[in-house]
Amino acid sequence: MGENKNIRRRGITLKTPEDARKVLRRVIDRAFAEGVELEAAGQISALMHCWLKAWELDRLNEIEKRLNALEKAAEAKR
Repeated sequence: MGENKNIRRRGITLKTPEDARKVLRRVIDRAFAEGVELEAAGQISALMHCWLKAWELDRLNEIEKRLNALEKAAEAKR
């Protein structure tokens, strides 16, 4: 019999910065909903920093795509 090589995992898969932002948003929302934002202020700050880095990565990818398009257009004009 063949071995099942498809591993099923529970939980969250983080493959993109957007995935990370969704998880961080969920955790931060829960802290505010439970009213523990002051007790967890340091943790929330660290999570917000992670969210910001994920957002920056998304923007950087977008900027790289736009730059490549501009470079291709400039090459085509030559």
